[in-house]
Amino acid sequence: MNRRLIKDVWDLVVPVIIQGLVITVVFFTDRLLVGRYSDEALASMQISGPLLWSIFSVFGAFIAGTMAVIGRAVGANDERRARTALSSVLLLAVILGLLVGFGCLQLRPWFADVLAGGANVEGAKAEAMAYMGVVFFAVPQNLILVTGVTALQADGDTRSPMWFSLIQGIVNLGLSWALLWGIGPLPELGIVGAGIGTLASFSLGALLVVGTLWFRKSIVSLRSFPRPSFEALRPILRLSGPAFGEKIVFHTAFVIFAAYVGHLGTQAMTANQALIAIESLGFIVAHGFSVAASSLVAQKMGAQKLDEATQIGWISAGLGTMVLGSIGLLFWFFPAELIGLFTQDPTTIELGVPCLRLAALVQPLMAICEAMAGALRGAGDTRTPMVAALIGPGIVRLGMCWYFAFQLDLGLLGIWYGTSLDWVVRVTILVWVYKRGAWKSIVV
Repeated sequence: MNRRLIKDVWDLVVPVIIQGLVITVVFFTDRLLVGRYSDEALASMQISGPLLWSIFSVFGAFIAGTMAVIGRAVGANDERRARTALSSVLLLAVILGLLVGFGCLQLRPWFADVLAGGANVEGAKAEAMAYMGVVFFAVPQNLILVTGVTALQADGDTRSPMWFSLIQGIVNLGLSWALLWGIGPLPELGIVGAGIGTLASFSLGALLVVGTLWFRKSIVSLRSFPRPSFEALRPILRLSGPAFGEKIVFHTAFVIFAAYVGHLGTQAMTANQALIAIESLGFIVAHGFSVAASSLVAQKMGAQKLDEATQIGWISAGLGTMVLGSIGLLFWFFPAELIGLFTQDPTTIELGVPCLRLAALVQPLMAICEAMAGALRGAGDTRTPMVAALIGPGIVRLGMCWYFAFQLDLGLLGIWYGTSLDWVVRVTILVWVYKRGAWKSIVV
C-alpha cells in the first residue's frame, strides 16, 4: 500500500473528523440543552430534525457535481474552469435556497402532521412548528455554506471548514442556551431560542466561507470576479442529477422511517432522537472519509493518475473501518450512559440500549459505504450511489423496518434491525461496483 497516499488521506480526513467532532459535540449539546428544557421539546426534534436534515441534504445534492468538476479542474491545474464553476454554483445555491426556504415555510403544518405519524403528540408538533418557523430562514445560508465548503475540500482545504464549524458551534450553543432560558437581559424563548441559535450559526458560516473564497490565493477562488455561466453549470447539473435522485430516495425513506417511529409514541420518539444524536458521531466521522475519498479521487483523475485514484478508495474504506470500529466499541460498552446524557427516564434508557448496541455492529459497514460512495462520486459516478439508495433505504429499510417493528411487534428495536440490513445491502452494491472499475473511464 502506498504510504504517501495513506498520508494524503489522513491529511484531509483529520480536519474533517475534527470538524465532525465539533459538529457532533454541538449537536449533542444542542439536544442536551433542549432535553433539559423539556422532554416535549426534545420529542419535537424527532419531527423537525429529520425533516430539516433531509431538506438541507436533498437540495444541496449539487455538491456531488461540484466536487467532481472542481476537483478535476484542480488536478488538471485549470484555474479558469475551477473559478467559473465556483461562481456559477454559488449563484445556484442562492436562488435555490430562497425558493426552497419560502416553500418550506408555507408547508410547515403539513410537515408536522405527517412526521408526527398520526400520534397524539400535539405539544411536540407545536414545538416543532415553532422551531421550523425560524430555521427555514437559514436554507439559503446553508446551501451557500455547503457549496463553498465543498469547493474548498475539492481543492484539498479541509482546515478552513474545520475552523468555520468551531466558530459556528460556539455561536449556536451560546445563543441557544441564552435564549432557551432567558439568560441575563435576553427573553426566555424556549425552542424558538434554539432555532435562532441555529439560524445565526448558518448565517455566520455563509459569511465565513464566502469571505475565505474571496480573499484566498488559489485555483479555487472568487478573485478576478469569475462570471457565472450555464455552460460551467452544465456538467455539475448532469452529475448532480443522479445525486439528487439518491438524496430524494434516501431522505424520503428517512422521513417515512421517522413517521414509523412517530407511530410508536412519544417515548420511542424521545429514545430515537437520543440514539440518532449519539450515532451522529459515526455518521460524521464516516462522512470525513467520504470527503477525503471524493476529493482525492477527483484530483487524481484530473491528473490522469488512475492507479492512485483506485488505491484512494480502498485506503479510505480501510482507515474508516478502523476508526468507526472503535466508535462502535464505545456504543457497545456504554449504551445506558450515553443515552442517559439525553434523558433521565429509566424506561426510555432501557428502550434505547439494545438499539445502540445494534448500531455498534453497523459502524464499520457505515465507514465502507461512505468511503466507496465518496470515491465513486469523486470519479463522476453518481448513478451507482443512487441505485444503492433506491435498493437499500428505499426498499430494504422501509420494508424491513415496518416488518420488524409492527408485524413482529419489536417496536423501536425492530426499526433499528431494518436500518442495519439497509447498510449491509448498500455496502455489497458499492464495493462490487468499485471493484469492477468501470468508473475509471468516466469523462467529466
